[in-house]
Amino acid sequence: MAKWVFGVTILVFISVLAGAQPPADPDQEYIAKFLKAFPKEETPPTLETYATPQHYDELYLGENLDKALKKVSNDSGGIAWGLSYRMISLNEMFRATGDRKYLDANLRCIRAVLAATDDKIGKKLWNGRVVKAWGCDKYAERGRAIFAVHTGIITAPILDFLLLVKDIPEFKEQLGPEYQQILDGAKAALTEHDRQWRGGPNAGEGHYIGLDQENSLENKPLPGNRLSAMGWALWISWKVSGDTTHRDLALGIGHYMKNRLTIGTDGAYYWPYALPTEPVTEPKAREDVKGEDSSHGGLTMEVMFTLAKDNKVFTPDDMKRFAKTAMNGYMRRADGILMTSINGMGAYEPSSHIGIASRWLPLATYEPQIRDRILTYYLNYRPTPGPLDLALLLRFQKKGITN
Repeated sequence: MAKWVFGVTILVFISVLAGAQPPADPDQEYIAKFLKAFPKEETPPTLETYATPQHYDELYLGENLDKALKKVSNDSGGIAWGLSYRMISLNEMFRATGDRKYLDANLRCIRAVLAATDDKIGKKLWNGRVVKAWGCDKYAERGRAIFAVHTGIITAPILDFLLLVKDIPEFKEQLGPEYQQILDGAKAALTEHDRQWRGGPNAGEGHYIGLDQENSLENKPLPGNRLSAMGWALWISWKVSGDTTHRDLALGIGHYMKNRLTIGTDGAYYWPYALPTEPVTEPKAREDVKGEDSSHGGLTMEVMFTLAKDNKVFTPDDMKRFAKTAMNGYMRRADGILMTSINGMGAYEPSSHIGIASRWLPLATYEPQIRDRILTYYLNYRPTPGPLDLALLLRFQKKGITN
């Protein structure tokens, strides 16, 4: 036995002298995919030159905005997955700078979007309905359908615009009756999904089901990111209009989603793309949860951030759990390489599933390292950020993030 131990010791010593290589990074294969999608910048910019209003304006105002508004259509999901993010970013740019030109730009977007609802453009859904929302010819096997996630993500920035204008008397006065018309248009679109609402299954909960959309979701609860989009919009609608029905729907969604989050053995929250039908009561290791992809996960977080800001449903302790989600999962590496699922796995394609990392910046209030990891990602791997990425970086440049 002594000879065996001595021999092993000698071998280890020789390997050290020979300059043995350290163990390979377990993420090596994923890193190669990430770097193919996001090549590392040889000379990364500084935050001071990267996240500026001038940079945003150069990229997303002027001719670029004119081009985005030339043909506004949701037939292929273009409003939901394109223009809506521009609209959200314009609201955030106003919050970051106080410059009303961003609200003026968003008003242009809103007018174009409200003019593109199916009832305005004369299109019918596959089942013959004509809706005051934005139909889409993709995704549903049966034909044109409306999707709650589209309606939520489109109306949220419209309603948020009204919430901002509410505190600018001269702007609201300038809009005159158009302010109410915009509100009515957004609420009418949300109402189109009332037939999908189901209370429960437990006290205080509520959710939307798939109805006349994808076959696989017919009469089944919608995935978390879709519920979140609606809850996000409904809560802002309540704050703008005082509609208590919308308030209660948003709170029901919040409770439904919170009860279906898994608390990891590390104390973080984890969840799959399709939430469990029943509340989760047992903890699991993060590796044992099929984590939602990071892109959809950022949208899933919206209703949580929205309700938490008003101390509803989600508490500071819940936000600390989400901060652990970021640190132990999505942003578990300190080198700016982000993972494609919220539990830290690289199960999805980086080019399409990283998502908008700056959406998670509010969690830096609870864990400052989150800010550093997000900035490392953008400065090193995203030379041209998207409009919402950039607007949120501008808004949350300071380390003390409280709103």
